[in-house]
Amino acid sequence: MSSIREARQLWQFVEDAEALGQSVVMATLVTVVGSAYRRPGAKMVMRQDGRMRGTLSGGCLEGDLFLHAETVMATGKPSIHHYDLTEDEMWGLGIGCKGTVDVWLEPIHPQEPFWQGFQRAVSEDQLVLWGAELPEGRRFLMTPRDTVGDVPTWARALPIESGIETGRQDGFWWDVMRPPERLIVAGAGHDAEPLVRLASQAGFEVTVLDPRPHVNNPDHFPQARHWVKAPEEVTPAEVIGSYWVIMNHHQRRDEAAIRLAYASAPRFLGILGPRQRTDEMIANLGIQTDGLPLRAPVGLDVGAETPEEVAVSIVGEMMAYRRSRSGGPLNGRQRIHA
Repeated sequence: MSSIREARQLWQFVEDAEALGQSVVMATLVTVVGSAYRRPGAKMVMRQDGRMRGTLSGGCLEGDLFLHAETVMATGKPSIHHYDLTEDEMWGLGIGCKGTVDVWLEPIHPQEPFWQGFQRAVSEDQLVLWGAELPEGRRFLMTPRDTVGDVPTWARALPIESGIETGRQDGFWWDVMRPPERLIVAGAGHDAEPLVRLASQAGFEVTVLDPRPHVNNPDHFPQARHWVKAPEEVTPAEVIGSYWVIMNHHQRRDEAAIRLAYASAPRFLGILGPRQRTDEMIANLGIQTDGLPLRAPVGLDVGAETPEEVAVSIVGEMMAYRRSRSGGPLNGRQRIHA
């Protein structure tokens, strides 16, 4: 699986390259066996003048990949390249990732129908299933609104809503790109600033909900959207299926935010402060918590005290929840991504 948000940033780089008359190649990680820096679906773009956007290996492979990308630019033909990162004698890098990876390089011609469909999908934050017959066969793309290319019958039947990510079948490689998770931060106090900043960096699309314009503004939260209103002024349909962190430090506004979140089928509901306070607010509201993805107190137990440390604790828990992980230590694990 890969992120629509990441793809959108890469596409901006493609458009900039096109404006300069530069050829571009997309490099996509299509297979990983063992350990690797990124997972299948990760992408980067390489430009004719050597500039790059994104990363697949943290710098280990990009130089060699660019040499192959130059050939792809010259011939217009996609190619696949296999790397065995266990071969330290070959690479001479002492690479920490002891796996094997396959990277698919393909030229990007932005005016082609496939890439036009790709651009529409990433610009509109649509759920996308896309793939190709490797290494240089037909491409296809499918969104809830659009279909480009000859989509195989088996691909149309894939349960992409269920959380599947990427795979290979019948000579095709396919990937699912999903829109970023939406996070509503209820409360624009000073301790929300590092949380919003870090959550945005972790791939969440953040909206700050607080009726006070002197704190809920781009000066304090340049990475977020701003709803300068009370929770009572927002309908559940506007925030359906969102992640929530409620941190108003004001019980009436916290209760109003909990009521709104509860009515909007939240994916994650984190509440700052002692559990006793949360239980009191839940009782005041008369709501049932069975089946509610409630995290109170929100955050991982890392001994956080400062606002920055608390932000790490909260974002860490949301990231673990997003990937269905425990949030425990990696110490002793043989495989990081298992």
